[in-house]
Amino acid sequence: MNALAPIIDLVHRGGPVMFAIMALSVVLYARCMDLLLFLARSRRAFQAEPELSQQGLARVRWLQNDWHEHFMQQRVTLGAMIAAAPLLGLLGTVNGMIGTFESLSRVGGDKSMEGLASGISEVLVATESGLVVAIPAVLVVYYAHRQTQKGLQHLNEIEARIRAAL
Repeated sequence: MNALAPIIDLVHRGGPVMFAIMALSVVLYARCMDLLLFLARSRRAFQAEPELSQQGLARVRWLQNDWHEHFMQQRVTLGAMIAAAPLLGLLGTVNGMIGTFESLSRVGGDKSMEGLASGISEVLVATESGLVVAIPAVLVVYYAHRQTQKGLQHLNEIEARIRAAL
């Protein structure tokens, strides 16, 4: 069996907008993985207690800034892609409904019911696909946000200890 058969079937059932949804999902989840890897590297960067000096304080401040800036940049990009996924699904819904109504206007009787069922199936697959791409990504971004907040809080505590020691 062809490894691409499920993908070809999904595109056939969901319409041409499925290409855009699939491309978006690849880019979106690559960016999500990049963000999660960045968070893991950042946590490791401050696990060792920094020295109680001006240099240690500067390093903690640099880590705070780097972590916050990187997350904010990623969040904006990821947020746009997350918002685009259901909109692409909606576009597929509109395309499918247009095709459905066109088929209804061209034929009558039993053929119109086949066209109606086919069109409704297409719109549901496109809508579902957009949501399936967006919902897990929202959870990843929420998790990354929580990890960023915890990491920044930890760095603030380290900064306070260094300030107290100086």
